Amino acid sequence: MVKTLRYSLLAMLAMVCNVAFADAYKVLTFPDDGEGGKGINDYTKTWKAEKGADTWTISNFNTYQWNGWTYIKCGRKNNASVGTIATDFAVDKAIGNVMVTIDKITAADKVNSMSLVVASDAAFANVVETVNASEIAAGEIQFKPTNPAAGLYYKLVFDCASHTANGIIQISKVQYFEAGNDPVIVDITNTPETAYTVAKAKELVAAGEGLAAKVYVKGFITAIGEVSTQYGNASYTIADTKGGEDGMLVYRGYYLGGEKFTAADQIAVGDEVVVYGQLTTYSGAAQVNTGNQLYSINKGTAISTVEAAQDAKQVIYTVGGQQLQKAQKGLNIINGKKVVVK
Repeated sequence: MVKTLRYSLLAMLAMVCNVAFADAYKVLTFPDDGEGGKGINDYTKTWKAEKGADTWTISNFNTYQWNGWTYIKCGRKNNASVGTIATDFAVDKAIGNVMVTIDKITAADKVNSMSLVVASDAAFANVVETVNASEIAAGEIQFKPTNPAAGLYYKLVFDCASHTANGIIQISKVQYFEAGNDPVIVDITNTPETAYTVAKAKELVAAGEGLAAKVYVKGFITAIGEVSTQYGNASYTIADTKGGEDGMLVYRGYYLGGEKFTAADQIAVGDEVVVYGQLTTYSGAAQVNTGNQLYSINKGTAISTVEAAQDAKQVIYTVGGQQLQKAQKGLNIINGKKVVVK
C-alpha cells in the first residue's frame, strides 16, 4: 500500500518526493503576511500574497478568508479554471528548483496540467521556458528549470477541468531553491509492522518534513466523533493507550481497504487500529487527514467461532486488510468483527 516514489533524472521534468526545506531561498506559506487573502472566499478572484518585502499575484485560488485554512485551493465546481501563483519580483538569484507542497488532489483526472512558467518580465510576455509536472499527484512537486539564471520571474499554473465540487488542488507551500543548493530528501514512509505511535506521529507533524507521504499510525480508539453512513466515513480519536488523553484525531477516514462505513458499530472505543493516511495539522493540532483508511482493526473482544460464513452481503477482510469475496479458513474480519472459520 505504500506508494513508491519516482524520481526523474531529466531536468525539465518535475519530480515528486518528500523534502526538507531548510535551505530554500524564498518561501511562500499560508496564511501570508498580507491583507489581500483575508477577503477571498471564492475561486474567481485575483489577490496579492506577501512575505516580508516580496509579493506574489495569485489568481483563482480560495483562502476561505483564512478561516482555519493554512493552505489555498483552486479548481471550480461546474466550471473550468486556471489557478496561478506568480512572483511580482524578479528573483535576484539563479533558481534551480521550485517546489510546491500539494497536500491533496481530490480529482486527479480533472487536472489537465501543472506547470512552471519562467519569464524575463513580470507580465510573462517573454517566456524563457515552461517546465511541466511529470505526474499529477499530491506531494512535494519539484519543477527544475534547465538554465537557471538570476533576474527571472516564476509563475505556477494549475489547469483544472470542471468538476462536481470546488477545491480540486490544495497547496500549503511554495519554495524557491538556488541552483546547486538542492534540498535534502526526507522519507517518512513506513510499513504496517513499523506503524508510528501517536506520539511519534505528532513529532513528525511538528517537524513538518515529508508530510505529503501517507504513513501507518497505530493506536487505541478513545473517542468517536461521528460514523457517517451517509458519507461512509468516520472521525475518531486514537491514543497510545486505552483511555489515553493525549490523542490524535483521525478525520473522516474510511473502513478497511478504503471501503465506506455502513454501520456505526464497525468501530468502538477500545479498538486497537492501524490507520493509513497523511499526517497534517488543523488549527494547531496534529491529525490524520481526510481520505485515510483503516489498515487493520482489533476489536478487543472475544473471537467468534462459526462453521462458515455464507452471507454474500457480508463485508469480509483478512487480518491484513485484503478484501475477500468469501470467508477463508482461519481468522477473518467480517463486518468489523473477528471471526474464525473452520
